[in-house]
Order: sequence, then structure tokens, then C-alpha cells
Amino acid sequence: MANNQIKYIILAGLFAIPFVPLIVSSSLFFPFITGKAFVFRIIVEIIFACYLVLAIRDESYRPKFSWILGTLVTFLVVMGVADFFGENPFKSFWSNYERMEGYITLLHLGAYFLVMGSILKTQEIWNKLLATSLGASTIMAIYSFLQIAGKININQGGVRVDGTLGNASYLGIYMVFHVFIAALLFVRFRANWQRVLIGIVALMDLVVLYYTATRGAILGLIGGAFITFVFLALKSEKGDRIKKIASVGLLGLVIFAGLFFALKNTSFVKTNSVLSRFSSLSLSEIKTQGRYFVWPMAWKGFIEKPILGWGQEGFNFVFNKYYDPRMYNQELWFDRAHSTPLDWLIAGGALGFLSYASIFFALLFYIFKSKNENLSKNEKAIILGLISAYIFNNLFVFDQISSYILFFTIIAYVHAHTPEAPMSWWDKVSVKIRKVFEDEKSRPIIEAIILILTIAIVYFVIYTPRQQNKNLLEVLKLNNEGKIGTIEMYAKPLSGYGMGFSESLEHVSQTAIGVASSPDASPELKQKLFDTVDKAFVKQLERVPNDARYRLFYGLFLSRFGWYGRALVQLKEAQKFSPNKQQIYFEIVTNSLLDRKTTEALQSAKTVYDLEPSYEESKFIYGITLLASGNKSLSAEILKGVPESKIIFDDRYLNVLLALNQYQEIINIVKRRIELDPKNLQHRITLTAAYLQTNRRPEAIQVLEEIIKLDPSFKEKGEYYIKEIQAGKNP
Repeated sequence: MANNQIKYIILAGLFAIPFVPLIVSSSLFFPFITGKAFVFRIIVEIIFACYLVLAIRDESYRPKFSWILGTLVTFLVVMGVADFFGENPFKSFWSNYERMEGYITLLHLGAYFLVMGSILKTQEIWNKLLATSLGASTIMAIYSFLQIAGKININQGGVRVDGTLGNASYLGIYMVFHVFIAALLFVRFRANWQRVLIGIVALMDLVVLYYTATRGAILGLIGGAFITFVFLALKSEKGDRIKKIASVGLLGLVIFAGLFFALKNTSFVKTNSVLSRFSSLSLSEIKTQGRYFVWPMAWKGFIEKPILGWGQEGFNFVFNKYYDPRMYNQELWFDRAHSTPLDWLIAGGALGFLSYASIFFALLFYIFKSKNENLSKNEKAIILGLISAYIFNNLFVFDQISSYILFFTIIAYVHAHTPEAPMSWWDKVSVKIRKVFEDEKSRPIIEAIILILTIAIVYFVIYTPRQQNKNLLEVLKLNNEGKIGTIEMYAKPLSGYGMGFSESLEHVSQTAIGVASSPDASPELKQKLFDTVDKAFVKQLERVPNDARYRLFYGLFLSRFGWYGRALVQLKEAQKFSPNKQQIYFEIVTNSLLDRKTTEALQSAKTVYDLEPSYEESKFIYGITLLASGNKSLSAEILKGVPESKIIFDDRYLNVLLALNQYQEIINIVKRRIELDPKNLQHRITLTAAYLQTNRRPEAIQVLEEIIKLDPSFKEKGEYYIKEIQAGKNP
């Protein structure tokens, strides 16, 4: 294949990547994440292979040195080492379907950067690429407008639009990037029609950004614009038109901020779904958010492993170990600190964070210090504003594939525009590489190796995990439809130990619990499914023995199949790795009671209650465990702090009363249920059973007759039960 043909393949791939954020793959688990990531990876793998061949053949396409390239390579090396020595190197490399990040994604982003920075050499081609990305944002904006109009569902629910990204925060930063990209093209293009078109697209993106109600992104945009104007005001000559525009822009931002603060307590602002999110910002609101609890955990995790951290995807271990019991009303599991700086401190320690930060320092170097005439003053100001907005936004969120693509596009843009710098050591390396590649005999062999490696990479990085993803989705579809599958279908996602094994194990184990309780599943299937999942858990814990999450899930699985003793072993191990997580204690209490270890159950119930006494569930668990152990007075005192509805309608309370043979109390509770929820006939059926247990047959018959009157469709079954009761039987 000729060099020009190879170059066109590369360009086609580069110009396709801006459309990746538009992909939603409904045939895959986590459709808003996995489809984008798989497509991005396969495009990068193809164009990178083509680029290597082109670089071997043509010296002009080999990478030039810049401090951006140098810091990026340093970052990749440091994170590679951090991941290798991390808590779970396998997951650090592969990540999971929910995030699709890991070291494998960093490698693809590095390859993407290298190809862009080496192939796109002219301003004309860069203008076209950025215009293509802006065009893709137009499609995203139109899709979002349809969501705003109610024609397309907002994927995450609520009123905050999320486009094809499935998350309003993701869409927010996507639009911030494109507002600044529009500004870059505006100063590059000269034709009026081009500038008008760019202005229209920028306005569309701004409107969508507003409706995402993403505070970090919107405030980042305002702050970034402020920094852009300050830079222009300081760098422009007196009397320069740009200096005047910047001054007006600064004044406009100040007036805008002042007006908002003046009006923030008005009904107009407070009743607006977007503006109210900004007016409600306060310290008291922050204390109700997960970040308030999670950020201190992240800092403790960094202090514990300050050099190289825990590896990518390692925050799970930090979250478990330093879990704050006060966050019982938040999400059960956090796999991110929800702050990019903290996430890199956890993933790579101080070295990882500093190497990541060095990329930004390199960018600032080419904006402030370098004699870089390839970028105009206006472009430098816009890029500085964009990076500032991006950094501010990332103080409160983390990156995902769409923002990664845009960030690496911008740093590749700056890299491509850096001046050629003579680097003696770099030149020496280039000479050595050149000697190898200029050997006509070795070139075909090298190109063949590249082809073989690319095919292998596509198979292992794309095909295998994608197939496992589809196999898992088939199981989930069956489960959602209430159908029973074959053992082969359940076993497929758990075959081998691939990227999706852990997530598949979580979901297949939950499905197995449902199958175990289904009358439609044969005993043989239930046993085979139990054996399959049981072996999979053993395999998972052999690889990651200190993961409290999977110890807990294994305990839940064993418990639901009646293996209470084995479940307790796993739950107590989980407790060692996450000593403050209430959910683990709840399961220990339940299994201890079922395993007739009342004393152990009471100890665990007291411990979980003491962790955070204000937690209603902890009070309830402690109260019913006290009741089960015979301490009625203290049980009654503890349960005073639990709402009546919780006690009345929670079957666990009835189960304890049943175990204590307190049938009259059960009857009283069920009668109260009927008072509070008279339309639910199941309560009357429960009352019938309670009457039968106390041999109060006339009253049981009376309740059945009431049910028949309320629900005529129950007549045949009800009359059968009545005859059985009259015959002295308990149906």
C-alpha cells in the first residue's frame, strides 16, 4: 500500500473520532460508555498501526520532541509502574465496563496523541479537524434540544439534559470544550459566513451547557473566559482593539456575577431548575454530598501510599478501608473520589499526580515562556482559558472517554504547533532508530510484525471483552424478563478471566439468587448454577483476596442459598477490609441469627449501631436482634427511634416474632398493616396464617370471607381454603 493511501486511512480515522461521543450501543452493557470506548480503541489501533508503517517509511512523519510529549511519556511510564504495583494490577490495566478506563485507555490516548501530533502538520488540516469536532457538537446539541423539548428521554432522568453521553456532567464539559474550540476557529477563520456559523454553533452549545445545570462546567467556563480576557488585556498593546474587547468582556462578566448575587434569593432564581442549583450553593449543602465524606477518605488513602498510590481503579480499596459510616444515605460504593487531582493521587501517588500535572505545566510553558510564534496571542489566550475551565471542572468530577478525547486533541494541537527545538539526546535516539528502519530487508518484516500485533490487539482488546459484555447483557435481559436460561448461558460471561469477569460475577450471582427462588427452575439447574458461581467467586478472591466488595457479594450469594456458616466466613473477612461499612454488619447479623449464633449477632448489631446511632436501619437491626436475644425492654427503647411504618411493614420484624412464637404480637402487627394499607390483600392472608398458628379457626375463616368480598377472583381459592380449615387442616 502506498504512503498516500496509508495517510488517508489515518486521516479518515482521526476525522471519525470526533463523532465517537455520539455513539450509544444499546446492544452492550453500559451502552453510553462501552460502545464509545470500543470504537475509539479500534480506530486508534488501526491508525496507530498505519502510522507506525508510515513513520518507518517516511522520516518526516516521525515524532518531534516537545515538553508536552516528554511529560506525557513520563506520565504513561509512571502510571504503568503504579498500576503494576497497585492493589489490583489486572483491573488497573483493564478497568471495567462501567468506566472503560484503566491503563489500556491511557495507552490508546497516548497513541492517539502521537498520531495527531505527527500527522496533522498544517494549520489548514487542524482547522478542518476542529471544525469537524464542532460539527459533531452541533449534532449533540440538536439531540439535546430534542431532550429539552421532551421528544427524547433524558437518559439519567430529571430535567438535566445528558445528550448521548448519559450523564449531564459529561455533557457539560463536552460543551465547554466546544465553546472554546469555536472561539479558536473564530479567530482562525476570516470569512464572515464562517464566523456567523461558528457563532451560531457556539450559542447552541452554550444553551445546552446551561440546561445540563452542571455547576463545575458552567463556573469553569465563566472562570476560563475571565482568564482569557485577563491574558488578552495584559498581553495586548495599549489602544489595541483586542485589549478593548477583553476589557469589555471582563466588565461584562463582573456585571453578570454581580446581578446573579443580587437576584439569587428572588423567586425567579429559586424556582428555576438550573439557576436554583447555583443559588443553593453553601457549606451546609456541601455537607450533604458524597464528596464531603469521600475527599477525606481519598486523602487518607494517599497518606497511606504516597509514592505510587494504589493503581488505577484502586479507589475502591480506599473507600472500603476508610469508609465513613455517616454517609449511610449516600451511594453504597464509590469507585472514584469525584475529583481528578485526588483520583490521580490515589491511582499514582505523588509521582503519578506530579507527572499528570507536568502535562499542564508544559502547556503553560508554551503559552507563557516559549517563543512560540506558531500560536497567536489570541489562540494562547483561548487555550489558557480552556485549560483553566477544564481544571476547575475536574476539581469536582473525573474524566471519561469523551473528555479524554477532547483534552488529548487540544494538547496534540499545542504540541503540533510547538517550535522545533534542537535536542542532542533526542537526535541521537532518532539516528539509531533511523538505522534500523532504513534497512530495506528489515522493513517488510517489521511491517508484518506490526500487522500481526495489531490483529492480536484487536482480538484481545476489542473482540474478547466485547463478546463477554454481550454475553452478560443476555443474562441481564433474561433476568429482567423473568425468564430462566440454560446453564451454558449463565456460564458464558464467567468463562476465562477477562476484563468483564468481575462485573459479570456480580450480576450473574444476583441472577443466580433469583433463579434459586424460582419454581420454574429445575433443582439440577439451581445446583449447577450454584457450583458455577461458587467457583467463579473462589477464582475472583484468589486474585483479589482483600476486596471487601466481592467478599460481601460472595457472602450474600452463599447466604441466599442457605450456606450461613460459609457466608459468615466471607462476611467477617469483608469486615476486616471495611471495618465501618454497615451493610456488611447487617449481613453478619442476619446470617448469625439464621445460623443460631444469637450472641455473635447481638455483638455485631451493637457494633453497627454504635458506628452511627442516627442511622435508622442500624437502630432497627439492633432493636430486632435485642428482641431475638430476649432483651425486650432495651429492644423497645431502641425501636422507639424507628418510625412505626418501618416496624409494621418490615417482614424481618415479623420473622423475629415468628421465631419467638409470639403469634399474638404478629396478629397485632398484621392488623395494624391492614389499617394502614387496607387495599393490600396479602396482609389479610398473612393474618389468616397467624390465626391458624394459634388455632383460631373461626377468625381465620372470617378473614378469608372478607378477602373474597374484596376480590371476587379469589373466591374459588378462598372457598377451598375455608373447606380445608373447617376440616381441621392448615392449607
